[in-house]
Amino acid sequence: MVKPTEKKPNHLLKENSPYLLQHAYNPVDWHPWGNEALKLAIGQHKLLVISIGYAACHWCHVMEHESFEDDEVAMAMNRDFISIKVDREERPDIDQLYMKAAYASTGRGGWPLNVIALNDQRPLFAGTYFSRHDWLHILKYFADLHHAHPEALLQQASEIGKGMTRQNFQKFAEEKVSLGTLIPDEIFASWEVDLDFKNGGTLGAPKFPMPANIGYLLKYGSQFQNQKALEHALLSLDRMAMGGIYDHLGGGFCRYSVDQFWHVPHFEKMLYDNAQLISLYSHGFAVSGKEAYRKVAEESVAFIERELTGQDGLYYASLDADSGGTEGAYYAWTNEEIRKYPDDDPELFLAFYSCEENGNWENGRNVLYKSMDEAEFATNHHLTPGQLTAIIEHHKHLLLKDRGNRIRPGTDIKILTCWNALMISALADAAKAFGRPGWLEKAIAAATYYRDHAYERKGKLWRNSQAGSFAISGFLDDYGFLIKSFLDIYQSTFDNSWLAAADFLTQQVLVHFTAGDGPFFNLSSDEEPRLVQETIELSDNVIPSSNSQVARNCFILGHLLENELYTQRAATMLKTMAPQIIRNPSFHANWACLLVDLLSGPTVVKITGADRLLRLHEFSGFYLPGVIFSSGSVSADEKTLIYVCHGKTCFSPVETVQEALQMVRIP
Repeated sequence: MVKPTEKKPNHLLKENSPYLLQHAYNPVDWHPWGNEALKLAIGQHKLLVISIGYAACHWCHVMEHESFEDDEVAMAMNRDFISIKVDREERPDIDQLYMKAAYASTGRGGWPLNVIALNDQRPLFAGTYFSRHDWLHILKYFADLHHAHPEALLQQASEIGKGMTRQNFQKFAEEKVSLGTLIPDEIFASWEVDLDFKNGGTLGAPKFPMPANIGYLLKYGSQFQNQKALEHALLSLDRMAMGGIYDHLGGGFCRYSVDQFWHVPHFEKMLYDNAQLISLYSHGFAVSGKEAYRKVAEESVAFIERELTGQDGLYYASLDADSGGTEGAYYAWTNEEIRKYPDDDPELFLAFYSCEENGNWENGRNVLYKSMDEAEFATNHHLTPGQLTAIIEHHKHLLLKDRGNRIRPGTDIKILTCWNALMISALADAAKAFGRPGWLEKAIAAATYYRDHAYERKGKLWRNSQAGSFAISGFLDDYGFLIKSFLDIYQSTFDNSWLAAADFLTQQVLVHFTAGDGPFFNLSSDEEPRLVQETIELSDNVIPSSNSQVARNCFILGHLLENELYTQRAATMLKTMAPQIIRNPSFHANWACLLVDLLSGPTVVKITGADRLLRLHEFSGFYLPGVIFSSGSVSADEKTLIYVCHGKTCFSPVETVQEALQMVRIP
């Protein structure tokens, strides 16, 4: 965005983050996080304002326009504070630290996250969006208190710190739980009271897609033959795909829906959501064979390739919710706009996507969503499914082309290791489910970039990539999900270099991230500067926690390498988390996936011989969430055999996939 020449840039101008650059011409004298700003605050005896957000955040833009572009607000901030802007996607450690402060201060969190802190980084207050009036009041209150009663601020920082410590400390050692006493059926029984069996997802609004939760219900429902869990998972996939949260013209999912029906989205589109949902719909297709899931996966991959892919084949972070300053303007339609193509039966299209004459959303506009599936709609309108599809798809093509002439939402072109790793895994999953080798090739190309360029010989991984350069050290989630993506590619190719790379990075995690003498790992490496309080990420959210993913990696890698140190570490981590899984399974779903694997297996399928990749491909059409695929050395004339091992017991080798499937145990 070109700024008027009379506007003076602040200290963000040389940053790479699009979010930080959005604020580079604010009259607020913003600094990036770093020693320079922190030393300046100490030298000038000033408090810190730490404002945290991300490029696709709608309310971050609102607060910038109302407050941070305002001269009076800027004067107050520049006079009494050193102001620091943080991109939460680049620095999850800072974000999570001060999010704990927000919950300790106000009992809730979100973005933008605005913090008042002492110059030693200890928070005094943290909250989310504030109007200009309220923000000015908060600034004055803390500036006055700092000048008149600094001792009161020290006391307040101490109280906030205690609240943060209580959030970070869980009395694991006092709760002795044997893994053998954890029964997945009982865990589901306690969970299902919160599930929405009419609309999918959890009860109430807003509704967030939670891939780890739905993935667990698919996995548990299949491996433990719980039909109710399986049906709820598929219902969630159905309803999300029908709802306005899904972009029916261009593919891909928005962040969440503001209602309980998935109808009206918050329109930002994130790589991490879409990557995980591509994996999820691929698994759902393998379970159910529903062609609607294939369509969602294909359209979502096409969306990412079209709108979130850089020239180097890596993937951008997000699309903004706003377009031309208005939320959702890029995606919503009036009936008149849809009727521009009268020869293509627009009335049928309007009815199919639940459009109303005065709009089903706001300002006369419609969000496209389906109130019934294609088969029911076709029957009601005396059409064959094929006739309906032809009409709808042609009109969608015309409107998508029309939409291309609108002001496009801004793209956050950050390339984050963690989120790209999720996309690598998504492409590997989708390639397997739908028989698309080209997708696997793209996954391998992206993974090869990370294996060859994104970490140093000593094993230090980078979090972000910008024009081939790296600036921020990797966090535990970067390691965890990149290791997972390498394991996924190994199990799709039997290329041992991916197994070796996964093992190498896992060793770095053990050396540099281990938290004290416990089983868990810090979010930040011990090679990086310390924050005032370390973060140990345990609860699974929209993205599973880094610790749960490292534990699952150790479980899989341990069985592939026959390394008991890895498998024992995974079991110890899981055992320590057991009380939390029982107490709140919906925020520990990735941990629960590990529990299911540990209780029901593992099942390792080892394929050897000249045609091992052909046999591996034959397994691809089946949903086998509890199976780890492995291979050994191979010679050109070696007979192809399949070994199925359950726990430490291996059955006699067989030659066909069908024979092997009979030996893959389900409890």
